[in-house]
Amino acid sequence: MRSKSAAQAEKILTAAAQLFATHRFHEARMDDIATLAEVGKGTLYRYFKDKEELYVALLQGASEGLQQRLQACRDATADPVEQLRAVVEAIIHYFDERPHLFDLIQHAEVMHKSEQDFPWLTTRRQILALVKELLQESDYVVEDPELAALMLLGGLRGVLRFGQRPRPVQLAEKIVQRFLNGYATKYSSGRGRTLAYCEASVQG
Repeated sequence: MRSKSAAQAEKILTAAAQLFATHRFHEARMDDIATLAEVGKGTLYRYFKDKEELYVALLQGASEGLQQRLQACRDATADPVEQLRAVVEAIIHYFDERPHLFDLIQHAEVMHKSEQDFPWLTTRRQILALVKELLQESDYVVEDPELAALMLLGGLRGVLRFGQRPRPVQLAEKIVQRFLNGYATKYSSGRGRTLAYCEASVQG
């Protein structure tokens, strides 16, 4: 029996990711994956015994890859805000490099019940905990770090899904700074003019 190779496994996983991203789990056939990967069906089954094993391998690989990048962000600097910026930038680049990953995760969320763990759920929890920790370590006063972390990551997901492409320059820096410093400010000068006008009207 021929030995397995990492390159062949990666080729199969890449093809499976493309197929699972555009088809429901029950619609994606092992035959189609083999065809897209340009391997024989027997070769496919030597690497993965069924679709479930292949699907889990995809999510596991993506989870581990992102975790490694985020750890590198942690190790690169001691400043929490800089770490947060690096984390946001790493997430943007990671998903942009893997355009099928969002759809893959969404399919997995449908397949697995909320109480049932799967690889990406672990990574999601780790990302949330990391962002929450960085907010707490920063010089900013954050009354509810967990809610703030959820809002930042939820907004980031929206940027990834619907944001401008190609990505604006220093996008991660803008996201973090505007999130920490507030996206909206009260237009005090306009309010002042309104109050002055009202006072003049009453006096007149």
